[in-house]
Amino acid sequence: MMSNEWSRGVLPARLAGLVAPAIAAFALTVPGPTLAAIANCSASALAAYGVPGVTILLAVDVPASASNPEFCDVRGSLVTTGDEAPDGLAGFELQLPAAWNQKFLFWGVGGTGGSTYADFAANPVDYSLSLFKGYATAITDTGHQAGNTDAAWALISPGVPNSATLTDYYFRATHQVTAAAKNLVRAFYGAQDIKHSYFDGCSNGGRQAMVEATRFPEDFDGIIAGAPFMDIRSIIAGDKIQQVQLSSPRAYIPASMLPTIDQAVYASCDAADGVQDGLIQNPARCSFDPASLVCRNGATTNCLTWAQANTLKSYISALRDEQGDLIYPGASISDLTGGMDVWTIGLVPPTDFSANEPWGGTGFSPAPVAWQFVDHIMKFIVARDPTYNLRDFPISPRGVVDDRALAFFDLRTEAGDGDDPGKLQHFIHRGGKLIMFHGFSDPALPPFRTVKYYEQLADRHGGYRELQENVRLFMVPGMQHCVGGPGPNFFDTLSALESWNEAGTPPDAIVAAHYLDNDPALAIDRTMPLCKFPEQAQYAGSGAYNDGANWSCTNNHKLLEVGADGASAGL
Repeated sequence: MMSNEWSRGVLPARLAGLVAPAIAAFALTVPGPTLAAIANCSASALAAYGVPGVTILLAVDVPASASNPEFCDVRGSLVTTGDEAPDGLAGFELQLPAAWNQKFLFWGVGGTGGSTYADFAANPVDYSLSLFKGYATAITDTGHQAGNTDAAWALISPGVPNSATLTDYYFRATHQVTAAAKNLVRAFYGAQDIKHSYFDGCSNGGRQAMVEATRFPEDFDGIIAGAPFMDIRSIIAGDKIQQVQLSSPRAYIPASMLPTIDQAVYASCDAADGVQDGLIQNPARCSFDPASLVCRNGATTNCLTWAQANTLKSYISALRDEQGDLIYPGASISDLTGGMDVWTIGLVPPTDFSANEPWGGTGFSPAPVAWQFVDHIMKFIVARDPTYNLRDFPISPRGVVDDRALAFFDLRTEAGDGDDPGKLQHFIHRGGKLIMFHGFSDPALPPFRTVKYYEQLADRHGGYRELQENVRLFMVPGMQHCVGGPGPNFFDTLSALESWNEAGTPPDAIVAAHYLDNDPALAIDRTMPLCKFPEQAQYAGSGAYNDGANWSCTNNHKLLEVGADGASAGL
């Protein structure tokens, strides 16, 4: 969980260095805010607007600073209704700038929701710029309050689901808070029209984005969906790798081994994109074999046991049903350090490999994030049993899921999915614009799932060129889950969406930057263009490879090239 500085609209210190240069860079392209209305920033004034179902808890005038312009910070709740579920209660926060640009922006939330903190469940660059650009913004806790890997809210008692909170988390809260927030915005600024409405989310925020686009295509003119958790089946893939790595201590890969694996992967794959620069442009093209690192000739360090090699192979291999059809792709082999350790294997080993909670306690820290997330969703949403052991879900050692178990899982979770390509038709036909992005080194949600989805969309819409009229995907080499990683991972999707939706200029490339230690208070040490899929950035062959000016997006389809690792992952 991130600091509550997010919810106050005050930029966290580690992003503060991004604001000034970013604002300066966009000063010529960002329209000047048009209105000023802060006098009515009080709970009583906002309550007097009488928006149905809304309770205003507080409204505070936040003065301007180096990190934010003046805005009215509003906290409240909305009674959610309908959709064949009991009434719920969704918390929300609005940030209403004194100088409004007549546009509305809704943020996604991470994990299992439960707070109104952006929590890196939206593009942090977009977040840092939004108030300076004059956006009225909104966010919801999705109908409950809890930590973002905690799903106990989904159960009233063993066997009895909380239909209100589940429906709110899946889709209802985001949609209904959107409608209520727009009404509050119009009232606050004197019934002005909202010229453009956008959604911006990553991870579960990306799921919210895709659910909005497919269920409620009229809510937003443009949507940004990063690393979307768009089908909850990904939880089964997370369950698979936990079952494999916990099968015995010899199968568990310690975090200390990941740099050795990364070095071997770079040696195998890095130069395939034309330059050996510590960045793999297309990990699907790799043909790295985990067995190549198995200990031989008596070696016991900087190598893998056969069981560990099998764990790594399982990690990058697809999950399939009993007919051999793809359920969920395998993970990317690139840049495991700082990703796989935090998300999948844990920074510390389990204390008891056979225990219901191998890392101890109630399944939270120090357990890896993926264990926390999978454990709680399996217990409280799928099995509806707080004592359920996720290793009881029937997955074979080869990654084959029992068909009946898969059908049962889908029955319990599919209402929260936004992965049906056919259901995006309405959003596209009304002229909506969708920017998707995904880090190619994401350890939480395999990037190949988003690639596969985009390929399916292209098939439905007559090819990539036709699809790109409304939907563009940008894969991010070396970026991990929504943020971080060795690749350039700070980029401005909000300005790209504005230019596309408002000026008719689609983004062919988005410039990304990498800061020393991924800290925007430090210097930029690399830039690179992110190309629209299926194009891959190309190095010019001369000049500094860490300078984006020496790279270009050419009319190629290199991101469609697949090696042994991509094939194993299900591409």
